[in-house]
Amino acid sequence: MIQKIDKRLENKLIALGIIAALALIVYSNSFTAPFTLDDFGSISNNISIRHPWDIAAIWKFYSNRFVLYFTFSLNYFIHQTGVVGYHIVNLLIHILNGFFVLLIIRSILGLGFFNKKIPGKYRNIISVICSAAFITHPIQVNAVTYIVQRTASLASLFYMIAVFFFIKFRLHDKIRHFALTLLFTVLAMFTKENTITIPFMLILIELMFFLKDGKTSWKKRLLFIFILLATIPIIPSTTLFWGGYSQSDPNVSFKASTSMDRLHYFYTQMNVIVKYIKLLFIPDDLNFDYSNDFPVSKTIWENNSYISFLILLFIGFISLLNVRKNKLLSFGILWFFIGLSVESSFISIKDVYFEHRLYFPIAGFIMAIAGIIFSRSRGGRGRYNFKKPVLFFIVVMTFYISMNSALTLHRNYIFGSGIRLWSDVVNKAPRSDRAHCVLATNYMNAYDEKDPDTFEYLDIAEKEFNKAIELYSRNDTAHCNLSKVYLLKKEYQKCIDEANITNRIRKSEYAYFNLGSAYEKLNEPDKAIDEYLDGYKVNDKSTFILKALGNLYCEKEDYKNAKFYYERFLEYNDYNDSKDIKKKLEDIDKKLTTSVK
Repeated sequence: MIQKIDKRLENKLIALGIIAALALIVYSNSFTAPFTLDDFGSISNNISIRHPWDIAAIWKFYSNRFVLYFTFSLNYFIHQTGVVGYHIVNLLIHILNGFFVLLIIRSILGLGFFNKKIPGKYRNIISVICSAAFITHPIQVNAVTYIVQRTASLASLFYMIAVFFFIKFRLHDKIRHFALTLLFTVLAMFTKENTITIPFMLILIELMFFLKDGKTSWKKRLLFIFILLATIPIIPSTTLFWGGYSQSDPNVSFKASTSMDRLHYFYTQMNVIVKYIKLLFIPDDLNFDYSNDFPVSKTIWENNSYISFLILLFIGFISLLNVRKNKLLSFGILWFFIGLSVESSFISIKDVYFEHRLYFPIAGFIMAIAGIIFSRSRGGRGRYNFKKPVLFFIVVMTFYISMNSALTLHRNYIFGSGIRLWSDVVNKAPRSDRAHCVLATNYMNAYDEKDPDTFEYLDIAEKEFNKAIELYSRNDTAHCNLSKVYLLKKEYQKCIDEANITNRIRKSEYAYFNLGSAYEKLNEPDKAIDEYLDGYKVNDKSTFILKALGNLYCEKEDYKNAKFYYERFLEYNDYNDSKDIKKKLEDIDKKLTTSVK
């Protein structure tokens, strides 16, 4: 029976159909999940991606992730800020990743080492089940439903395609396969910085599976290894010489990096990785964003980091011990650690914990689990440790996939509402000022003065913003949005006070807009214009500032200035409110023509 199923699953279309069906089921409730956190700065408020043909603008915004932002630009061109289109693309990428996990595991189990072994004999069913586990794990939601983390899933796709074609190159010795390996390596490196590890992964595959193939000279092997290593400078060169930049701390290597002490980051990561592993086995405490609520270890003795270090050292030792006798286990563990090596080592990143970082490493975890189930006694030459290992693998993994599928559906339900998502985060990370701030922002955005059911939302938002400020007094976003809450509550002096606090911390176009709006409500148009102009100095492409200035100058019958700011508005706003502003410009042109006559 199992043999017949394995034979049917040799058909790649059937296998792909199973993967796609599973993905559609577990992500069926994810398509309307709203933008959150970095989605706004990277997509909905990002004027650099408005036109996919404006390559220079996309490159200037984030050259190291140019490929990622080009895909967002294509999405924006078609869907603007409608989230469904972005979710569809993310899910398609996830399905393709599942398919390449299948192809990679199937290819590895088809190598000579696995001849006459059960994993090699049943490689089709094993690879499909491993792929299903990859597709359905709830920890993947952070990289699939959280739209901007397409960076993790798309980079993983290019990474896995590079791995797949490298294996094909080593099996068939076709130059086109090596060329495709290089192409997808480069694409991956312009999608996310952690793909700098691709050459090392490919060298590992070479050493583990092809070192003794008996047909490759060392001269040839060293040549293609050298070519692979030659791709490594792409990421640092882009950062240093071709327009790369950092949005956080100065004098750092990558956009997301921070000036946090590297050893402190490393000690903290020991606990982070152990928690990751626990969640891969039992995903019962998933959290979208710990922010600054995850305990930082300034020495290896704090927070039991030394225990986590010893656990990870032991896992690494197990991998090395099984390099010859259980290659699937060994390779899976090494894949997992290589996948985390950039983000969970000495390169300090401003957020010490994020579950989307597991998107690629989880494939290695699943391979390692398969390796454990198909392990054998007496140095790998005796009987399998489980009496019927294939049946045991099917039963265990079916339960694992079923459990995870239900959890993924529930996780997507939580992601389906900003208030639900950030309430969950606040419950799990109560000391995170960012969590309280974003939850408050969601309540503020959900407020509708025409809907009495939402009246209390402003009070909740005010409470949560104040909690964020209590946790971190220099949270300028909390101060800024609290000023917006006071604006909506018609407490204009409080709005002005909070906006001014914001600008003392960091000048913000949003704070200046709130100031201008408050002065408009207080019937002080000249002060409002001054504040809007200060906001314009912060960001001369801010459409809401441009529109506000155009409106005020129009009311003051200063049509020349009104025309200038309306035209600038249209330059950066292709869709929303364009018809209304175009009509106003037509009226202004008529008035200016009349005044000239």
